[in-house]
Amino acid sequence: MPGTDPLARREFLIGISVVSIGAGCSESIEAPAPRVAATPEIAVIERKMHELVNRDRAAHGKAPLAYDDRLADTARAHAADMRDNRFFSHESPKWGSLDDRIARAKISVAVARENLAEAIDVDEAERSLMKSPGHFENLMADDVTHVGVGIVTGGVEHPNMLLFVQVFARTVNQETPAEAKAVVLAKITKARAANGKPAPTIHPVLDELAQKYVEEVDDSMDPGALDKLGVRVLADVKDRGAGLSVVVSGQRAIAASEYEPSALMTDKTPLSIGIGAAPAKDERGRPAVKILVLVGA
Repeated sequence: MPGTDPLARREFLIGISVVSIGAGCSESIEAPAPRVAATPEIAVIERKMHELVNRDRAAHGKAPLAYDDRLADTARAHAADMRDNRFFSHESPKWGSLDDRIARAKISVAVARENLAEAIDVDEAERSLMKSPGHFENLMADDVTHVGVGIVTGGVEHPNMLLFVQVFARTVNQETPAEAKAVVLAKITKARAANGKPAPTIHPVLDELAQKYVEEVDDSMDPGALDKLGVRVLADVKDRGAGLSVVVSGQRAIAASEYEPSALMTDKTPLSIGIGAAPAKDERGRPAVKILVLVGA
C-alpha cells in the first residue's frame, strides 16, 4: 500500500519446538539464564498477546490458557539472548533447548511448546503465527494449560522490530507421597471404570510392601531392577503368609498426574493392589515421582 512503512508488513517466524518431558539428556541442571525484567510498556504488550492467544483459541473452540510468569521470564530471557547474540532459533548456544531452559528455571512441566516470531507489533506477530500451520498447532494445542509471553525490543533481522517468544506448557505440581498414592489409585479406578471393571481393592500387605520397596528401588525404575525387586517382594509376601503371587509394576513420572495405568491394571478382575510412591529425580536431576504398584493374584 502506498505510504505504508515497509516494516509494517515484515515478520520473521521460526518453526515449532515441542517437548515431552521425560527422556531428556543426561546432563545435570545448571543455573538459569539471567532474568530479564519487562519494562511497563513491554509488560502491557505481553499481556495483550496472552489475550490474543486466548481470543484465537476461543474462536476455535479451545479452552483458555492461564498465564504463568515463570514461563514468561523463561521466554523473555530467550528473546533477549537471541537479540543480544544475533541468532533466531529454539536452541541457544549457551542456554540450550526449550527443555534445557525450563529445567534450568526449575519449572515442572509435562509438555512444553514454543513459538518464535519477529514482527513490528504484537498484532502482526500473532496474525503471522496463526497463519503458519506449525505455530497454529502450538497455539491450539490441547495438551497445554499455561502460557508465558516474552518480548524484547530490537530484532535479529532489524533493530526496529520486536522479538516474541511464546512458551506453552502443561505445568504439574509435585505431590507428597500420600497425595501421589491417592492420585494413582484414582487413575487406576477411573481407567477400570471406563473398561467396565470394578474398583481395585487395596491389600494391606501389598500396600505396606509397595511403600517399603519404592523408597529403596533406583529412581530409574529400570525393568531389570524391578525384576530383582519382584523376587524380594515374593519372599516378603510368603514370610507374611499372604498366599499371593505378585506382579511388580513401576513407573517414574514428572508427577503422579502423568501416571498411566497399564493394561494389567485395567483388565484384571478382581484386582488387589498395593501402591507406593516416593520422590525421585530424573536423569537431569529434575524432581519426579517413582510409583510402585504390586498386583496380587
